Amino acid sequence: MSRRTVVTIILAAALQETAYPAEKPRKGEPPKAAADAVHWFRATEQKLMDAIAKGDKAAWDQVMDPSCVYTTEEGQVLGKRQYLDELRPLPAGLAGDISVQDLTVQPFENVAIVRFLADEWETVFGQRVSTRYRVTEAFRREGSEWKMLASHVSVVTQDPPGQEVSKDQWPGFVGTYRLLPDGWTFTVELRDGLLYGGRDPKKLRQLIPLAPDAFVVSGSLGEWIFVTEKGAVTHILNFRKFEPLVWTRVESSSPK
Repeated sequence: MSRRTVVTIILAAALQETAYPAEKPRKGEPPKAAADAVHWFRATEQKLMDAIAKGDKAAWDQVMDPSCVYTTEEGQVLGKRQYLDELRPLPAGLAGDISVQDLTVQPFENVAIVRFLADEWETVFGQRVSTRYRVTEAFRREGSEWKMLASHVSVVTQDPPGQEVSKDQWPGFVGTYRLLPDGWTFTVELRDGLLYGGRDPKKLRQLIPLAPDAFVVSGSLGEWIFVTEKGAVTHILNFRKFEPLVWTRVESSSPK
């Protein structure tokens, strides 16, 4: 075989690999092409999301490894059997759907990390609510199959819609509040009929009303409840990740 023939064969092989990279997966990739793997995971995850409203245990049972651990958006940690036992169709009066979006697959030797956005809508006796979740899952390859080892769901936070409430008390909420004895301060101002608050008086954010005396600071977690005693606000209860912080009113103190 001549040198020219060898070179021709090598170039032909290189061109073939460039034209059809999906036929020769790299080390650490799923057994099929990456695009095919993404397609399989997207279809599988959508099937699993569709199964939630139906209470379809078989769809989940087929994919979940016996050792799979599922962590809910409320922090419950469930084994496979417990998860399947609790999976039931939506009760009468409820309907909904979940759409899988922005799915990505991060492949390793025999493991794939799958991440996606689950966009859910639900009607509860005629009232429509929408929630988005970030889902992260780990799969292990067993021969030609993928089995789910773990799933973790987190709610994507967003500002709630402001409610139509009485504003009569709002002027009395204006002032400075402190984490006693010598912690941060929180300033509340009334501007054009809307309340604003924050630790930095120059960067106050709108207080979105949930009730006449309960608010959410735009762009952040937690509820802020103004507590009144004998007609005057004495402090704010800030439920920060379900634990309250007490901000006491200190009118004469200068903000920090």
